[in-house]
Amino acid sequence: MSNKGYMTKGIILTIIGFIVAFFPKIITYTLYGVCIIIALLCVIEIIQGFAAGDAGTVIPSVLGTAVLIAAIIFLPKIVAVGIGFIGGIVIAVLGITEIIKAVNSANGMIGGIIGAIMLIIGGICIFNPFSAGKIARIIVGIVMMLNGIFNLLVAHAIASRNKNSSSGVIDITGFTIDDK
Repeated sequence: MSNKGYMTKGIILTIIGFIVAFFPKIITYTLYGVCIIIALLCVIEIIQGFAAGDAGTVIPSVLGTAVLIAAIIFLPKIVAVGIGFIGGIVIAVLGITEIIKAVNSANGMIGGIIGAIMLIIGGICIFNPFSAGKIARIIVGIVMMLNGIFNLLVAHAIASRNKNSSSGVIDITGFTIDDK
């Protein structure tokens, strides 16, 4: 069994996790770079469209490209708000569920406290989604790094096992059958 896939996955996940957790501007700048490339390709298409005398197809293409560029530019903000807001709703609903279970239970004091804490955290996420999105991004980045490190450890274990194993060939020289 080869460990190359685990090594590759481990290195990629560790690097991307580190970037996601601690350098979010790199992702934003990458998206801006994509926007610049799309805009340049759009300019080339406009020039080709006018040179070919086909200006009618250039205008919808330019409008579509402008919408695509705007979506890419605003995507990080949309994702940050969406993660925080939707995550806050989910956490708040889980907190309310825990409180209801605690009220209906005889020994529900701890569940009620946990539910109240979850409800408060959910409310914070709903009303301050940018901070929640930042925390979620950091957690996702750290989880990616840990997953990458785990893959590197698996690759190391496979390499160690392969180094210590025999070739699997049975040597039968000097083997005799005793006829009794």
